[in-house]
Amino acid sequence: QLRLLIMEHPTRGLDVESAIYIWNKLLERRKSGTAIIFSSADLDEVFQYSDRILVCFGGQITGVVRTAETSVSELGFLIAGREKEAG
Repeated sequence: QLRLLIMEHPTRGLDVESAIYIWNKLLERRKSGTAIIFSSADLDEVFQYSDRILVCFGGQITGVVRTAETSVSELGFLIAGREKEAG
């Protein structure tokens, strides 16, 4: 039983059909109890397949957010190393 899977850009360079196949297999693993950690610059992929998002800037963690409770604009601030502005 695989308990943890760590990947970097798991679908980069793949055609859409292949990427969907890979994610379906990964989701099967997740349902069977495997924790999955992945890095990706594809925000659509990040929002679709993650429960939580950890953002780094300059080698430092700038935020950890629940995917359902954040937005692309909020992530933009974290990716740039800034906190979300009030208002």
